[in-house]
Amino acid sequence: MSTMTIRVTSSAVNEEGTGFGEQPDLGAPSFWDVIISDSTNSDLPNGTYDGYCLHPELPINFSPSEYQGDASNGQDIGNYLAADVVSSITETQISQINWLLSQNFTSDTKYAGQFNYGEMQAAIWEVMGFTPAQYNTGINPGVLSDNGRQVVETADVSFLVSQSQAAVDSGINVVPSDTFFSMVVDPDGVQQPLIIQLQSAKLGNYVWLDADQDGIQDANELGVDGVVVELYDAAGTLITSTITGDDYSTVETEVGFYQFTGLDAGDYTVKFLTPANMVLTAADAASNTQDDSDSDADEITGMTATISLAQGESNQSVDAGLVEVVLPASLGDTVFEDSNANGIQDAGETGIENLTVNLYTCNPDGSTGALVDTTATDANGNYNFAGLNPGDYKVEFVAANGYIFSTQDASVDDSVDSDADSNGLTGCYNLTSGENDTTVDAGLYQTASLGDYVWVDTNGDGQQDETGTGLNGVTVNLLDSTGAVIDTTVTMDNAGNAGYYLFDNLTPGDYSVEFVAPSGYNFTQQDQGNDASDSDANTATGRTVTTTLTSGENDLSWDAGLVAEVLPASLGDTVFEDSNANGIQDAGETGIENLTVNLYTCNPDGSTGALVDTTATDANGNYNFAGLNPGDYKVEFVAANGYIFSTQDASVDDSVDSDADSNGLTGCYNLTSGENDTTVDAGLYQTASLGDYVWVDTNGDGQQDETGTGLNGVTVNLLDSTGAVIDTTVTMDNAGNAGYYLFDN
Repeated sequence: MSTMTIRVTSSAVNEEGTGFGEQPDLGAPSFWDVIISDSTNSDLPNGTYDGYCLHPELPINFSPSEYQGDASNGQDIGNYLAADVVSSITETQISQINWLLSQNFTSDTKYAGQFNYGEMQAAIWEVMGFTPAQYNTGINPGVLSDNGRQVVETADVSFLVSQSQAAVDSGINVVPSDTFFSMVVDPDGVQQPLIIQLQSAKLGNYVWLDADQDGIQDANELGVDGVVVELYDAAGTLITSTITGDDYSTVETEVGFYQFTGLDAGDYTVKFLTPANMVLTAADAASNTQDDSDSDADEITGMTATISLAQGESNQSVDAGLVEVVLPASLGDTVFEDSNANGIQDAGETGIENLTVNLYTCNPDGSTGALVDTTATDANGNYNFAGLNPGDYKVEFVAANGYIFSTQDASVDDSVDSDADSNGLTGCYNLTSGENDTTVDAGLYQTASLGDYVWVDTNGDGQQDETGTGLNGVTVNLLDSTGAVIDTTVTMDNAGNAGYYLFDNLTPGDYSVEFVAPSGYNFTQQDQGNDASDSDANTATGRTVTTTLTSGENDLSWDAGLVAEVLPASLGDTVFEDSNANGIQDAGETGIENLTVNLYTCNPDGSTGALVDTTATDANGNYNFAGLNPGDYKVEFVAANGYIFSTQDASVDDSVDSDADSNGLTGCYNLTSGENDTTVDAGLYQTASLGDYVWVDTNGDGQQDETGTGLNGVTVNLLDSTGAVIDTTVTMDNAGNAGYYLFDN
């Protein structure tokens, strides 16, 4: 803080002895004139300054109009917060106000009297958040207009507010970094906070592309945005920097302008940093006789000569011309096989080798110009045209036989999409000096095909294990990824074999097939065993799953097996007591009642599958499993205690022999639609015994009419039907009686 004596005056306030509006302006063109004396602030020496109010509803003390005040740098928000009346001020508001004051809108000849102090004061109040309704309340309308001597245009006020915000938001250093604005606050803290505008200087102007390299800004030569401009003081110390862009102090949106504001009187130099591929044009062309439109930067260093600024001076003649350095350009990238034909080079899609690529100029209307060069793609599908002059070009890719160009510009990412149209031509590419455009690609694909075979699956196993059962005339629909039918055909002969179909010339992508079962047929089991020979049709819908065809693919694996309409099948017959254990149901051999019989599925390898049903034999030994789906089955007979299964398959007549093995299991039986197999029998027998008694026939009559004459130790041989001895025993006691023997089991 520093102290001073402050006297506030205005031409719009009538002092004693003068009429309203007759008080002369003291030379500082603002709403208030502020006279400083006894100042202890070196940045605010004694003198007369422009002054503005921060709060439209607080008074200015004109009686007395002179008092002691405090001053501090207005760039620091903490200084404003010291005043209760503006405790809510923000950094953005401070920056906007500082930008408005640093332009010297009311005094700089650049604006030719466009803005007056009433408009500046209104703009500051609106930046502070006050509305016209607020800042016009209680103020004599003549005050802002200097009692009618100037016109306050609302459009000018709105422009100043909007441009101050745009300038601060731009981020290109339009707010001065070395401000000389100070804020003066009534020491009581209840009076009007004042902002004093020092008569600071500014310099700047323009950076342009000097197309004809004459060092002078011609009417058709354009500004260059984004150029870094640095400001140095008399000692060669960098003060601040900015970049070229819009001149926010004017209504128009411009290109190539810069401005350093809020400067103290003194000596400065400006340095222009040249962008890549550009150099500075000659300085001080035409013997420096056109200083407002020539280039002032040294061609080597980019530095200007020393610029001396007086207090409040605006020097808008410090310019720099740039010349483009023409460097060779290049263009290229990749020709790839677009496996899925989506127009994008996806991961894993490889380049196409030795494909011809032509480079043409591109005419202004976009048509193809002259041939510039021809090359071919390398092993990775890459190509490149180098050493090109900047300009407009287009590329032509020459498709190899059987290839089709993918969709053009399918992605917003130009580095991965295909840029060729259906004829292999790209659009126009404008190459600038030194540019290397590696985004010009072409995707190509070959058409794909899909199909194969429809057959009658006579055994219903879902596999093509029959011969000559292909079926012609079956309708087959091709579906796209949405399930819509896009093509239809019927099965027909192929090389003399029936049942074949094919969809060809297909664009790679997602497809499925729908088979339409003819009347009297149903679809066989889906996806059973080897995929190359199974049925792919859903048993209910006839549709396959979706498959993705890639470029050039010929997928001949989509088949459908048909079976005649399925009628219930049945299986059964008789469990019999095989009296002679010969494995055949001979005349007179009867059934075995209430014997458990289990039905199982039969696996492809002949092993026992899942349990299907269980039953028991009736009084005649008969059993039956009815209502069966066609397929493979096996039967298990559960032997009653004491029974043994007869020999399996003892006869060529399957209707009378026993079909169970020693464990009661049969082999597999394939039941077709409507079949009733009544040949599945099982023979069981119980073991027998033979023997009795050897005695001494004392009277020789051949009858056992003696008592106690049984004879132990007699050898007895058992002979089979051939007379061969198969067992031997000796007579012995039985219940205390001698002479007994037995052959059992």
